Amino acid sequence: MSILNLSADATDKLFLEYILPGLNVEIRENTTIYDRFKTDTQHMAGKYAVFKALTASPKSARPSSSTTLPTAKQGTYDEFILYMKRGMYAQLQFDNLALACGKGEGAVMDVLESEIAAITIYMANKLNKQFWGDGSGRLAQLRAASSNSTSVDIDGPLFGQDANDYTNPANYIAEGMGVDIYDTSGNLEAEDVELSTIVDDGDGTATLTMATAVTASNDSYIFDHDTYAASQAAGTGVPQGLSGIIEASDPYTGITETSFQGVDRDTYTWARAQEVDMASVAVTNRKILELVQECEKYGRVNVLITNTPIWNSIYEQWEADKTMPNEKAYWGGTEGLAFYGGRKGKIPIIYDTDCPDNQIFAIDDSVLKVYAPTKNGMTWLPGDNGILTHVQGKDEVVASLVHYYNFGTTKPRALGKLYDVKHAAS
Repeated sequence: MSILNLSADATDKLFLEYILPGLNVEIRENTTIYDRFKTDTQHMAGKYAVFKALTASPKSARPSSSTTLPTAKQGTYDEFILYMKRGMYAQLQFDNLALACGKGEGAVMDVLESEIAAITIYMANKLNKQFWGDGSGRLAQLRAASSNSTSVDIDGPLFGQDANDYTNPANYIAEGMGVDIYDTSGNLEAEDVELSTIVDDGDGTATLTMATAVTASNDSYIFDHDTYAASQAAGTGVPQGLSGIIEASDPYTGITETSFQGVDRDTYTWARAQEVDMASVAVTNRKILELVQECEKYGRVNVLITNTPIWNSIYEQWEADKTMPNEKAYWGGTEGLAFYGGRKGKIPIIYDTDCPDNQIFAIDDSVLKVYAPTKNGMTWLPGDNGILTHVQGKDEVVASLVHYYNFGTTKPRALGKLYDVKHAAS
């Protein structure tokens, strides 16, 4: 008999029917990016995803002075393999003491709802940050060495330092989480150190208080505990996010530069996304249009995404310019400003707090896919009874949840970003 006063099979059924659907609903409601892209479950081969990308367009189309049609040329395709990465690992735990606190009909469901509410908010935030990541797993970077101290100063691995309304460089980390610190050569300097407090210093930097003293080098990187991978390997490391996909140079795994989906971006131009430099000034309509035009040589921009400070500066400019209508536009159910330009005519500009700072991303969601073994990417690890495992020596059961996925694109040149964007409107 289980601690829920149900059989082990009945308890397992309750978990399967109630918890996982609730997790998926909550995560979709609390993220901007999750579930906005199509999930490809068809091209899976075990721990890998296999897909074909168009690497060169056919060039047989031309005028002709004769009645003979041009000899047809076929486009060039190549096949690529993506590793599935463990993007999320979580455990739900229930003990007899917690269940005894609930009395009367529905007490078990109340406990389940409380546990789900506690974990789904964190999972939603964590997944959204991962989907914006570059695949390296780097969460922050030390801006000064720490010598046997509990105080660590950081800036962001993807953020610039700007005191004029900026993204908190501790945006990708949270109090209470355990982290590892590696230097720029990949040497472990601190392992599973808990973050006690995070203070935004107000100048584009932040101060962390660690639960135990650490010694670490300047420019060392902070990772989630047990996620660093020196080399890209199946099932290890961090899934690639939008920052790794929408890039003109090769991405990183940990601190090691690696090829993009098996392709050397430095060699092959077709694998590079579009990049337009804003030159550290306030964003202008002309530069946004330039970005859209570059991307639409190869696709169609469906949405422009940036962070909150830059979105606010754009709003401030357009609010002052009465010739520019502040009309609502939508993408994936998210409200935003509308930019008039490009083939679509009206492109929504939305904000996401996890979008890397100083940048505006142009996305054609038809060329982006989330590769995952199952539709939602989430699955339960087998336990003693279905998904449940009894904790040895305790009146507790746990259910372990994993989420395997990786981002991929069949046409990188249809994607792009405007970078070095100043936060203020003027």
